[in-house]
Amino acid sequence: EILDGNGANISRPSWVQLVAFQFGLSITVLAYATAHISGGQINCAITFALVVAKQVSVVQGIANFAAQMIGSVLGALLLLGTTENDKDTNFNTDFTNSLGANTLNPRFAWGNAFLAELLMTALLTWVVFETAVNKKGVAGNCAPIAIGLAVFVAHVVNIPITGCSINPTRSFGPAVVASLNGADDLWDDHWIFWVAPLMGSLLTVIARGFFISKENEKYDEENEKIDLVEEEVETEE
Repeated sequence: EILDGNGANISRPSWVQLVAFQFGLSITVLAYATAHISGGQINCAITFALVVAKQVSVVQGIANFAAQMIGSVLGALLLLGTTENDKDTNFNTDFTNSLGANTLNPRFAWGNAFLAELLMTALLTWVVFETAVNKKGVAGNCAPIAIGLAVFVAHVVNIPITGCSINPTRSFGPAVVASLNGADDLWDDHWIFWVAPLMGSLLTVIARGFFISKENEKYDEENEKIDLVEEEVETEE
């Protein structure tokens, strides 16, 4: 709460809040649209955490990761197709000149960026586990809203530092396509956007995810016992 509050209190242009809201709302919409198909997994750091916590099989996790990587590149290609950069008329609709690829703000050290990405990914992973994985949670069908709000908070904090990744696959596609399109220096600190989010999600699994998995197993066992008792009662009647 202190970190998030301090991030929000730092003087920022209004576009930061607008972009953060757009990302959060987009994740909410996509989670609602795909939750019944794939569990709404569009972030490989979350998929990694779910695999480690044994909520998703290794095979399914690999398949999800492959789809995420392909989707990231295809999405960046579609974004490139919707932008225009005419140097003759100085008309440019890609204000980042890199399709929104994540880079390190030169005013910050790599350690700042690493910690920010780690913490905000940990926050997102924790929210996912408590709202969408925990069978005793109260979020229910509102889980995508909580997840979207977590993404919004993460972007408010991290946009001034890294542009906010918290999702390695989100960083990969724009970096690949923008580099092929002539953008420079996108790979210098790219490792941060893989190592930090994956570490953040792993720490959350260790701190809470494993416990939720155990709690879910007990929850299922208790429900099975209740079902058996109810079946016996119905049979006797």
